[in-house]
Amino acid sequence: MYTNFIKRGENMKMSIKKSLLAVLFLLCMLFLSACSNSDEEMTSLKDAIDGLENEVVALQFEVEDLTSQKDKNDSVVKGLRERLSQAEEDLKEAQNQIKELGKANGGVQVHLADEYYLVVDDTFQLFYRSVVQAVNPYGYYIKLTGSVGHQFNRYFEFTPTSVGSFDLKLEVCDNNGVVYGSDSTKLIVSAKKVTSTKTKNVLCVGDSLTAGGYWTKQGYTKYTNAGGKINLLGTVQSSGVKHEGYGGWQWSTFFSGDSSKAKDSPFKSTSASTKISFKDYCAKNSYSGIDECYILLTWNGIGGKMRTFSYSDDIGKYAKMFIDQLHSDYPECKITLLGIPCPSVNAGLGAYYTINQSYGDNYAQFVTAQYYNDFLEAFAAEEEYSSFLRYVDVKGQFDSEYNMPTEAKKVNTENTATELIGNSMGMHPTVNGYNQIGDAFYRALMTPWA
Repeated sequence: MYTNFIKRGENMKMSIKKSLLAVLFLLCMLFLSACSNSDEEMTSLKDAIDGLENEVVALQFEVEDLTSQKDKNDSVVKGLRERLSQAEEDLKEAQNQIKELGKANGGVQVHLADEYYLVVDDTFQLFYRSVVQAVNPYGYYIKLTGSVGHQFNRYFEFTPTSVGSFDLKLEVCDNNGVVYGSDSTKLIVSAKKVTSTKTKNVLCVGDSLTAGGYWTKQGYTKYTNAGGKINLLGTVQSSGVKHEGYGGWQWSTFFSGDSSKAKDSPFKSTSASTKISFKDYCAKNSYSGIDECYILLTWNGIGGKMRTFSYSDDIGKYAKMFIDQLHSDYPECKITLLGIPCPSVNAGLGAYYTINQSYGDNYAQFVTAQYYNDFLEAFAAEEEYSSFLRYVDVKGQFDSEYNMPTEAKKVNTENTATELIGNSMGMHPTVNGYNQIGDAFYRALMTPWA
């Protein structure tokens, strides 16, 4: 895994003091070195890019702060703008360099999470198609290294029988075993029975993937069957469970509401100090508080072919604002970012959207989803958040080949034979797919926080 995303707040202020020369020196060393297919070189270059991204955003905030001051020093602002321009040029060069290195590596990346949560006697499957960034991952030799589980053609499978932690490594190789890309993870296995007698107040937030209540119902049912006590919060009820899931919404909508439907955010503040307030939300609905929050956002708003994400765009900015406000209102609340599942790989997006729309490019959007999940994981891993924020990789546990809606379509206009083609926007799973998301939710509920 790599951190391709940038910090704000106090971390931003501190990064301005870091020496840009140190970052540039590292980049120069990488540029001058001979290209290789090693993961170490790719990781080092990504780390260098992280440093430049930190520098760019820190300078952006510094310039913004200074220009807003009445007694600003124009020469200082000019100097900062020059440094910002240089940092942006260096960042662009570094990004081009990593693209060239990616080409040398066959353009293959592996997107495993740092950890996956498992439960004793519950079968866990990790689907290669969802974690390998390649048009056809099955055209490579996928090599697994570990001490548990079984390897199948499309997935790794493990049904644990005891609590523990197990290492797993996935390598994507050519026909001669040359490694193009690899990643490692830990499989964290928890007990199958809940021993705590406390009832947890759990809030589930999302968009259309949550609106039907399917994954929340699946996780709730399995958790209560394991002896857990849970009170799902929410002003929306579907599939017999409460939640805050709204079709078409994204992070920013929970601040602005949905004007097209004259719908306010359920978290709209009743005070003038903040746009949203979770304390006001709980008071209005007679909830004693929020112990845990699970957030599945967002396919909405992430259009853009092979797009990457940062706190400087609306997705990252509002995600951070949402998490910061929830943590401010309820500091003891544990927050889980559920990664989005990858879209249909059977042309579901292409069947629904035209080619002039970014969503009409099935593979490019597949990669965008992987990059968005990388952003969420990096966010959760930051030092100032990691004690109360975690990431759960849904995509790896989701079968994007078989759990997305399909329909039989003629193989061509002159032949009555049919093949299965994706439909339903390519983003909305079948009920089986929603249940897989619910399984990931259940496993997270069963896993104690460190």
